[in-house]
Amino acid sequence: MLYRQKHSSQATSGFSMIELLVVIVIIGVIAAIAAPSWLSFMDRQRMNAARSDLMGALKSAQDQAQARQQSQEVTFLPVTASTPLSIMVRNASASTSGLITRLGEGEVGDKFNLVASTPIVFDHDGRVDVTTPYVIKIINTDAPPDASGSRPQSCVIVTTLLGGLKPANDDLCDSF
Repeated sequence: MLYRQKHSSQATSGFSMIELLVVIVIIGVIAAIAAPSWLSFMDRQRMNAARSDLMGALKSAQDQAQARQQSQEVTFLPVTASTPLSIMVRNASASTSGLITRLGEGEVGDKFNLVASTPIVFDHDGRVDVTTPYVIKIINTDAPPDASGSRPQSCVIVTTLLGGLKPANDDLCDSF
């Protein structure tokens, strides 16, 4: 009788090795499912941050042109290791270099590319000499193309002669 009381009072606590392995496998499966979505979400956020910086720089150049009564040129710099997603704003009549702005707080790296056909020039009134909307695209070159063959992209569209700026994503960037 003494033996039974002693044996039953020793309760085992903790987890068995099988239980721990099951929990680790479940966590691994959930992480494997969630990781690509999380990385895609983070890339989209970085691209939108770069677009926001681009809109701010364009608006600033437009405001400078009006305030100084001098044309301001926005040049889109090629993506390199030292200048990832950068633009340069300078006085259009000067041949010197201007203020370089890195888009996306420097966090976008070299997986994004800036696509623009020519520099944008805001005249002394802050207007742009364009007859059709001018589209500046930020494209994620690391992302796999979708079914239509396009990669995730974000853009700023200069829509009017007055220099109106409009943000857009993906298919809307191609429709202008």
